[in-house]
Amino acid sequence: MILLGPDELRVVDAVRLELLVASREAVIGVGEGEVRGEAAAALLFSDYAMLRPGATLTVDRDSWAGAVWRIGSDARAILLSGSRTFDAGEALALGLCDEIGSFELGGRSAMALDAAVMLTSRRGGDALERAEFARLFAAGEPQKGLRAFLEKGTPRF
Repeated sequence: MILLGPDELRVVDAVRLELLVASREAVIGVGEGEVRGEAAAALLFSDYAMLRPGATLTVDRDSWAGAVWRIGSDARAILLSGSRTFDAGEALALGLCDEIGSFELGGRSAMALDAAVMLTSRRGGDALERAEFARLFAAGEPQKGLRAFLEKGTPRF
């Protein structure tokens, strides 16, 4: 899993953006303050995009492709109007972000979240699902959760 917090998002350049778009790992982007240019593109191309309260997202020539990837043909109105800046609530209502807040794993396994994102975004059917299941078991992720359940504790991933 790749977590792009606000500081990491601010330093995204064209090379890093290409790597993120091509990544097989789940990408979670969290933006705060003014998010524009390549930072906006990285946020929009993230598998899960969050804006912190008070953030603004500018869809401009550097990030319009991310808006199209995220919301499809609904991005036409944004594209035709030129550069647009949205507050966090507007971005959420348009589908340009998934949530307003800040991301936390909350005791969940990063490896299992990666697998879930990969399985829901790619084709591969049962063979791919079996391969991911085997990979997770080989890494010990399910055993950690089961052990914590049996011991009535909290898993540590």
